[in-house]
Amino acid sequence: MAAHTLGCGADGGAPAAPAALSDEQRAAALLDPSALLPPRAETVALADAVAIASSRAEAGAPAAALAELAADLRVRLFRLDQAATDAREAMELYSAAATAFRASADPAHLERACQAERRRALVAGELARDAAVAYRELYLVSRRYAALSPPASGGAPPAPSPCLGAIAVALAQAAAYRPSGDALRALEQEGHRVEGVALALALAPGASAAPASAAPVQATADAAGDLVVAPPASAAPAGPVKVTSIERHGSDKGARVVIELSAPTTFNVGTLPADETAGKDARIFVDIARATSRGVAREIEVGGVLRRVRVGVQPKGTRVVLDLAANLYRRIFYLPEPFRIVVDVSTRPPVRDDEAKPGGAREVRRVAIDPGHGGNDTGAVGPTGLKEKDVTLDVAHRVAPLLARELKIETLLTRDSDVYVPLELRTARANAFHADLFVSIHCNASDNGRARGVQTFSLAAPHDAESTSAALAARENAARAARGGQGADPGDPEARREVAAILSNLNVGDMAARSRHFAELLQRSSLASLSPRYPDTKDQGVKGAGFFVLAGADMPAALFETSFISNPEDEARLATADFRQKMADAIVNAIRAYREGK
Repeated sequence: MAAHTLGCGADGGAPAAPAALSDEQRAAALLDPSALLPPRAETVALADAVAIASSRAEAGAPAAALAELAADLRVRLFRLDQAATDAREAMELYSAAATAFRASADPAHLERACQAERRRALVAGELARDAAVAYRELYLVSRRYAALSPPASGGAPPAPSPCLGAIAVALAQAAAYRPSGDALRALEQEGHRVEGVALALALAPGASAAPASAAPVQATADAAGDLVVAPPASAAPAGPVKVTSIERHGSDKGARVVIELSAPTTFNVGTLPADETAGKDARIFVDIARATSRGVAREIEVGGVLRRVRVGVQPKGTRVVLDLAANLYRRIFYLPEPFRIVVDVSTRPPVRDDEAKPGGAREVRRVAIDPGHGGNDTGAVGPTGLKEKDVTLDVAHRVAPLLARELKIETLLTRDSDVYVPLELRTARANAFHADLFVSIHCNASDNGRARGVQTFSLAAPHDAESTSAALAARENAARAARGGQGADPGDPEARREVAAILSNLNVGDMAARSRHFAELLQRSSLASLSPRYPDTKDQGVKGAGFFVLAGADMPAALFETSFISNPEDEARLATADFRQKMADAIVNAIRAYREGK
């Protein structure tokens, strides 16, 4: 009788237990068509875990690969259950993967970025149940990546792109759904804009701007750190526009002037040094094409580093002059919907050596806390009537004394009562305060009321105009647009793409990386603060979006979404002092961690 020895190794010991699979390995295994999916809730949780890992992974290809994996798993779920939520999540994850792949220095990753966006386009068509949608999305992807493809070298033809080849085949197969007439011309025009944005975003810092005919913005910078972001010359208006208001905020450290106009236009910027013999201050002037200024004061006294603002008539428009108390660092850019020209001046340079000191500590002496909304801008409103503006102000009032008492940090609140403060003025106050960190406090909201959890954002160009992050930023930005009276549509993808091109030029130096790091600390701190008392708190992760309130901040800045006020359970928590205090504790602990060099 044969003897069988079971479970014995060469040394007679028990066999080693198989190592537990990581979330990434489990997700990859479930992409096999023959693999049985676990229950839906477990599969969604796994996809979410991989997506969160992506947001925390090293920037570039590692983060992109995880986002792509999570998207693939969501797509498999969608094709089984036909739940629209899975498709939308997959589309956003594919966009995030494409963005991260494009950020990689490896040229091969551009192909992977294209493949991610190709898959996003196909899912968009499936979600809409409309082949015409898939055709449109695939066409725009092909225009973007054809523009980004590396040129041929040494006379050899460029290497063919498998992604663009696959898109060409798909477009040929879907030729019956190709639009015609005015719809086709509109799609081709949108393709031109997509190419322009792609080229503008691909420019490395210090590179020359793309031609005005292609790029949606013109960005110029000089060795002194001055920056100008303006519309291209081709955006000149056909008719006259009007200067409707000039808002200003000045201090001894900096100032911001916001020139609002009735419609978009072009402008040129110039500077003049101080002339002591003639008794003239240093000046910045902005020449605004085809603009009239009737009804606007000709001279406005300000104070601090900005002595006054003067308005004069020019043969072809209006000149706005800023008289400065000294030669200052300057940044001039514009924001759409309503069209505004923003002029920032400061005594501190836009790019600073803020690396951690020996021992890991960072200098954080001043912090600006921004309670979102206020006055007749209520923000989001919960099912029982809880207003976002009230929650954010209460949390801010809890943060300020903690920072002063525990960390000896001086704090500025951009609003201290129930008043409306324009978005660009909030950042202006933080800059003038020379804050070392900026935190804008908000409550999240979803259309269906089911979403829950905490989420944190840093300023980043919304590369996918259809993503939920871009939609959230557009909703927050819409309060200012509504006051502008220019008929702004916060859901307009073209407006979001224009914002992408503007914001991509405002994150100078390593400011984007430092803001992202601070946002990650804030997200982790909030989960640590809430989890013991509220263990079901959902981690919505850290993302980038084009929030106007963060635009132009010259310090690391983050927007903190405390919870979804649109969800009944989250709203009930937001209404309690305990939950609000835990939110305040989270903000203070994140600032503490950043200062300690973590």
